[in-house]
Amino acid sequence: MNIEQQLNGIQNRRMAAQDRFLVRIEKREDDAEQMIGELCRNGQKVLYVFPIGGKYREGTKLELVSFLIRNNYA
Repeated sequence: MNIEQQLNGIQNRRMAAQDRFLVRIEKREDDAEQMIGELCRNGQKVLYVFPIGGKYREGTKLELVSFLIRNNYA
């Protein structure tokens, strides 16, 4: 086995690990998006989450997804 084959193997393993990581993150984001609810307050759409064992929170979709992932609710 020469150095070039070794470097190719390392690169392939690194790319495979990165792909697995991205799939895992996308799945968590999808799970978090499904937990977001929608209310209508004074004619305005309000997004919220109320995870089991957690706190009620309102915000934008991005803020709520980040909150759910950061606190391991999704």
